[in-house]
Amino acid sequence: IAMETYIRQRQLIMSPLITSHVIGENEPLTSVFNKVIAAKEVNHKGQGLWVSLKLLPGDLVQVQKDFSHLVDRSTAVARKMGFPEIILPGDVRNDIYVTLIQGEFDKGKKKTPKNVEVTMSVHDEDGNLQEKAIHPGAGYEGVSEYKSVVYYQVKQPCWYETVKVSIAIEEVSRCHLRFTFRHRSS
Repeated sequence: IAMETYIRQRQLIMSPLITSHVIGENEPLTSVFNKVIAAKEVNHKGQGLWVSLKLLPGDLVQVQKDFSHLVDRSTAVARKMGFPEIILPGDVRNDIYVTLIQGEFDKGKKKTPKNVEVTMSVHDEDGNLQEKAIHPGAGYEGVSEYKSVVYYQVKQPCWYETVKVSIAIEEVSRCHLRFTFRHRSS
C-alpha cells in the first residue's frame, strides 16, 4: 500500500537497466527481438533476453540530473493516462486514446479463419486524411495510418493495442476515425 501511495503522489520515471552485453544500443526493441529470434546458433542454457526496470523518484528534471547515466535526451517520456488527482493551472490535456480490443470474423467460404489486419486513420468531415495524427507509443513520430498486428488464422483475434490520437481541440468535432479490416494472405 505504501508503494501505491508513493506512485500516486510522485511522478516516477522508469528506465530500462542495460546489462554489460548490449545487443543493439541504438536499435528499436523490435529489431533486437528479430535478431534474437533469427539467431541460428543459440545456446538456450541460461541465455535469453532480460529486461529490468528501476523506479526513479522525482520529476523529469531531477531524474535527469541524478541519473544522467540512465536517462538522457533520447529517453522517451510518457505521461500517465488519465487525469492526476490534482490538476495544476496551465496543465492542458487534450489526449484521446483508442484501444483496439478484439474482433470476431467469419471464415466465409474459406477452410481456415482469415488473417485480419485492422488499419486505423483519422479523417476530417470532407474525408481528407489527417497526416501524422496517430502516435503508436511514447517517443514515436506521428503516423497517418496505424496497422494492427495480424494473427495467423485466428477467428477471434485479441489485439489490446492502444494508440494516442492527436487532433487540435478545434478540429475534434470535425474529425472521425476510420477502421478498415483486410484479409492478409501471408
